[in-house]
Amino acid sequence: MPQGPIIIFDKSSLESLNLDEAVLLDNFYMSNITPLFFVECLADLEKSIRSRSTPEQLVGSLADRTPEAQACANVFHMTILKAELGRQFDLKKVFFRPTLGGGQPVQLGDKKGIIFQRSQEEEALDRWTRREFLDVERQIARVWRRGLSQIDFSAMVKSVMAELGHWKKPKSLAQAKQIADNIIDNMDPDWLIGFGLNLLGLPEATEWVRSDWIEQRRPPLRDYIPYFVFMLSINIFFCLLLQTELLRNVKASHQIDLAYLYYLPFCMVFTSKDRFHAQIVPLFLDSKQTFVNGEELKADLKKLDEHYSRLPQSELRKGLINFAAYPPDDTEFVTTRLWDKYLPRWREKISYMDLDDPEYQKKTLDLVNSFDDQAPGVQSHDEHDVDKLDHVTVKRMVFPKKGKWLRFSEEVIEQMREKSDKDR
Repeated sequence: MPQGPIIIFDKSSLESLNLDEAVLLDNFYMSNITPLFFVECLADLEKSIRSRSTPEQLVGSLADRTPEAQACANVFHMTILKAELGRQFDLKKVFFRPTLGGGQPVQLGDKKGIIFQRSQEEEALDRWTRREFLDVERQIARVWRRGLSQIDFSAMVKSVMAELGHWKKPKSLAQAKQIADNIIDNMDPDWLIGFGLNLLGLPEATEWVRSDWIEQRRPPLRDYIPYFVFMLSINIFFCLLLQTELLRNVKASHQIDLAYLYYLPFCMVFTSKDRFHAQIVPLFLDSKQTFVNGEELKADLKKLDEHYSRLPQSELRKGLINFAAYPPDDTEFVTTRLWDKYLPRWREKISYMDLDDPEYQKKTLDLVNSFDDQAPGVQSHDEHDVDKLDHVTVKRMVFPKKGKWLRFSEEVIEQMREKSDKDR
């Protein structure tokens, strides 16, 4: 299967897609599923929905459309922050990539890699795709939601602005972002550590972080704890806005919308149909990242669906892995332009990769199977810089057919079924 640009979506983007379009999203993008996506969707279970479908049916429909073949579940943002404060996480080494839990370093010969087993987020994603979303809510999502929902915006703004002192009210969203950055860059860093950790809910870490920062000869906070600074800038920005009329009808659910921004460092593309995200997300993206409006993504996936549906049945029976291993050459497709931006060498691969060649398929399968933490001769290693590894493996169960699309050829699917029957 192709990998594709790493994308984060919210509920609004996914629920606009039909099942066949969602399969193509999974085919051409690597989806980073945030814990907030589960929190957003599961909130519908408590709603009284005016439709012929029950809340459980509507949430189940979202679970069906959620990518699972090329999806991974990002670690909860507070877990990442705690890891950074404990010097166990370096944002500079994972920019634009998902942050996963449960990594097991493996080395076979001179090849080093990491195999990701089941973190609690990955287990939640697996249960979610099996429509076991009530278990997700009982076991994990409720804890995530509790940490986000108990926010009194008025009290938060009053407390924050009292600590920060007098700053002029921003007249635009961009100016609010600029003021937030100025506050972080000009306030006393020693004080900012205590203020920020208290605001983010980790006051107990203040003494340790200050001591370690001093021991490291007081480096700039943007270098020392960049993820902390990123999260803090989002919260200061929001407090500045809440004093103005720039954001209207602010409600408790906006705390979840805002928290999606905490995951921006872990994707190449962010997509949403939500007006709040359309206004704010671009302000916090790196120049190398892209915001795609959910309506634009929906239109592009619909166009891709129509494009591939015109293929003859003889081609369609080969499965997406063969006839849609790469997006169309035509740059009128948003997906193609994003592949050109983030995987510029994908066009070169077409010239020498014959995905129909049984020998190529066998070599690929043998290579994947060799990256197994239980394989003979496998040892551990201490290299955790992903850029220096030969492979990263995420194990996942994939539906061979979803919607109208075959992911693999009919022959391969039949072989899978026969193997599954033998293993029972």
